[in-house]
Amino acid sequence: MNLFGFNQSYKLQSPQTKTQLKFKGNKFYTLEEVNKASMVSPNDVKEGVEKLTKKIKFLNEILKENDKTKQPVTAKIGDAHIFIDMDKTTKGKTKINLFADTKRQIYEPTNILDQFKKIDNPYYIRQKLNIVISNKDGRMSEGSIKPLNGTYIHFERNNKTGKRDAISKYFSLIPNVRECFEQNQRTEYFGQDKTSITINNIFFKIFSDLSLVKPKIRLTE
Repeated sequence: MNLFGFNQSYKLQSPQTKTQLKFKGNKFYTLEEVNKASMVSPNDVKEGVEKLTKKIKFLNEILKENDKTKQPVTAKIGDAHIFIDMDKTTKGKTKINLFADTKRQIYEPTNILDQFKKIDNPYYIRQKLNIVISNKDGRMSEGSIKPLNGTYIHFERNNKTGKRDAISKYFSLIPNVRECFEQNQRTEYFGQDKTSITINNIFFKIFSDLSLVKPKIRLTE
């Protein structure tokens, strides 16, 4: 059963269609260089959230009350595209699906101590964020996220009682004690692509904020 009203049949973008990384000779990177290349700042995430929410608000404004996208709208973050689908055909709700195909590991160890090399054909992983927004108060009534680490989290809010539940294999929401935004969400993944990490944290920031009792992020106003 598709809770979000979309049948996402889009295929992962083939690495062959991407610009390949080419190096002359054997170029190696130190541990410090790999860490620096994967570093994501809070400002990177903040700017990405603002850009993405602005795009979603714009899409919400141009769609009619009982309309939905015919094909995904894109927003570019770094060198990757985030695809956005929106469905406003359900009374009182707006369904928003986002996904991006991002590089997983781009550095691998060599047989030389503390030396790493870039992967010519990195593996791609699809990051997803699916949310259902209540048009009345802008809160997320239902949502799911599949971040870079592959941990799937599902969230539900009872709009009558206000009760919230978020469950995954490694995480559960305990309201007022352990909110989603207080999860130890890593901002750096060693050896991975900076854009991938940035999108990971943008998705998690939006998801966790919308799970609060009073979200600060508004997507449908």
